[in-house]
Amino acid sequence: MSAHQQTKVISILRSLCCMLGLFILIYVLSVGPVIAIFSYSNGYMSPEQIRLVNFLYAPLSWPTECSASYRSLFQSYVDLWLRLI
Repeated sequence: MSAHQQTKVISILRSLCCMLGLFILIYVLSVGPVIAIFSYSNGYMSPEQIRLVNFLYAPLSWPTECSASYRSLFQSYVDLWLRLI
């Protein structure tokens, strides 16, 4: 493999890693707005939509059962979005 091809592969891998990191960051930060919107949509979300939201964000809520500091941080972040929306 030539040096130019190696540079291209490294550039592609670096871009993929940045995109993955950005996706994870957006996923984690989106939990607050989603829960706030979910809280104010009484009667507007079908049971299937509610189950989907619970399923998608379950990995972020599991640590709240084990860590009081994470629970407090998670609750504060969600409360912030509840006040903003």
